[in-house]
Amino acid sequence: MKRKHVISIFGIATLIVLAYIIYKIFAGVDIEFLEIMAMGVFSMIFLYASTWGNKKEKNGIFQDEELGQRIVEKSSKVSYTILYFVILATVLADKIVNEASNVFLLFVLVFATVIFPLFQYLIAKRYQ
Repeated sequence: MKRKHVISIFGIATLIVLAYIIYKIFAGVDIEFLEIMAMGVFSMIFLYASTWGNKKEKNGIFQDEELGQRIVEKSSKVSYTILYFVILATVLADKIVNEASNVFLLFVLVFATVIFPLFQYLIAKRYQ
């Protein structure tokens, strides 16, 4: 399938799911887990198709080239940092609102704190 078609299909699907979620919010209906997941998956595929080129069509930036690898490296570190602070803010907000800490959120925060340095260590050991 051509890159333009993938971008169009998943862009439209993302907008439809977003509109449905907004409709449910205004209607006062609960938003289901699968709707949130669909929004995330459709957005992910749309952004992935918009970012990377297609070798068959010979357009865009390819993920396996040097520039593509640098983009992946930088975006991974930035997105990890943003995700870490979002988790931290969620734990703090949960503590303020509920006056107690959610054990599962604390586990995710500890995991997010440890995972990046752990993988740096493991990858560094592989090169030594």
